[in-house]
Amino acid sequence: MSELLELALRFLVVGALAFGGGGAALPLIERLSVAETHWLTPQEFAVGVGFAYATPGPVLTMAPFIGYRVAGLTGAIVSTLAVFLIPVLLAGAAAGLIARVRSTPWFQGFGAYAGAAAIGLLGLTLYALAKPVVEVHPALLLGSVPAFLLAMRGISPLLLIVAGIVVGAVVGTVVA
Repeated sequence: MSELLELALRFLVVGALAFGGGGAALPLIERLSVAETHWLTPQEFAVGVGFAYATPGPVLTMAPFIGYRVAGLTGAIVSTLAVFLIPVLLAGAAAGLIARVRSTPWFQGFGAYAGAAAIGLLGLTLYALAKPVVEVHPALLLGSVPAFLLAMRGISPLLLIVAGIVVGAVVGTVVA
């Protein structure tokens, strides 16, 4: 199978199964790009996720990142189009249907369970992102505790990013 076809098929699957947002899809993207195809090493994936979270939409950024690593600019374009094809088609097809069934009990029940599934996938994402960090040095996770606590208090994300840079520089100096 050609690399472009494999990229397209794999990112069609990601697009079809990425329920709950980009963060919820990252474990699937990791499995497809690291464990199954070895397109990326775990460290390269972690770096890609880090850069992806500096931009809006981690899946939007990870798809072209992986596509580019596999097949250059053409791979980036193919993987990006593939990851969005099914969601765009489904959104267009579902718009009229949702208006008709919005008030039915089964639709409201689906929404409740879909939310629980998204929370579970976000938990898996946290595990997938933390595991390589713990393997490098467990103390690196200590910087995430104050950031989490500050975020819970409503501190500006910009200040958290600056604080993260400072903590990373200090921890990096101490660990190195």
